[in-house]
Amino acid sequence: MSRMKNDQPSIRVRLDGYVRQPVIDERMRKALDWLAEMNGKRKAFPVAWGFVVAAVNGELGPQVQAAVADGNTEEALDALHDLLGAFGGNDD
Repeated sequence: MSRMKNDQPSIRVRLDGYVRQPVIDERMRKALDWLAEMNGKRKAFPVAWGFVVAAVNGELGPQVQAAVADGNTEEALDALHDLLGAFGGNDD
């Protein structure tokens, strides 16, 4: 018996990039360690994609949404950095 098909076809979404080694930033190292652990469980993409969706829809704050809408990556990262700083643990 063949497996059931989805009603809607899927599209492939890829988020490819490189991180320059060696990583000395503790925040980046923690994120890479998490990525390595979650990739083994096949859970990294759903979480990362959830953050992308939240940023585009303004759920991470209006600054992030405005920067994303403008296509300004540097401004979006700065806004996200400011947002994370509001939660503490951001020492730089």
